[in-house]
Amino acid sequence: MDAALPALRERIRAARRGAVLTGAGMSAESGIPTFRDAMTGLWSRFDPMQLASEEGFRADPGRVWRCYAERRVGVQAAQPNAGHRALGDFARAHPGRLTVITQNVDDLHQRAGNTDTIRLHGDILVDRWLEPCRRGRACDPAAAGSSRPPRCAECGNLARPGVVWFGE
Repeated sequence: MDAALPALRERIRAARRGAVLTGAGMSAESGIPTFRDAMTGLWSRFDPMQLASEEGFRADPGRVWRCYAERRVGVQAAQPNAGHRALGDFARAHPGRLTVITQNVDDLHQRAGNTDTIRLHGDILVDRWLEPCRRGRACDPAAAGSSRPPRCAECGNLARPGVVWFGE
C-alpha cells in the first residue's frame, strides 16, 4: 500500500467539510455519452453551435428539442454507478460534510444520495423559458403547452432545456 494513502485517509477523516469535483467521465461510467470524446462524443457527430447555443435553438427549435428529448431519455434510463454511490454513501454517513460540484447536467449524483450537489451547467431534466415573460409575470414552464418545443399558453414564449449553452 502506498505510504501516502493512510495519511490522506486521516486528513479526510479529520476534515470538517470537503468538496468533490466531477465531470463527464463520472457519468460516462453510467452510459451517458460525453461531449468531447473523439470517437463517441456528441460533438464528434454534431455541431455544438447548432445544438447547444441560443442561436442554434432559435434557428431550429424543433431539432434542438428533439436532441435534448433523446438525451433526457438516456439520463432517465441511466443508473448511478459505483462512483456516484460511493459519494452518496459518504454523504449519508457524514451529513453536511460533503459538497459535490459537477459539470454534469444529469441527476445521477442526487439519485445516489448526494443532496448537496451543485450543477454548474444546469439540469437537463427541467425546462426554463428562452426569454423573460413578455407580459411581465412569471409563467410556469411546467404549464407550457404540448408543442415541441412547448410554448407558454399565456405569452407564446418557448421553453428550452435548463442547461447552460455556449455563449451563456
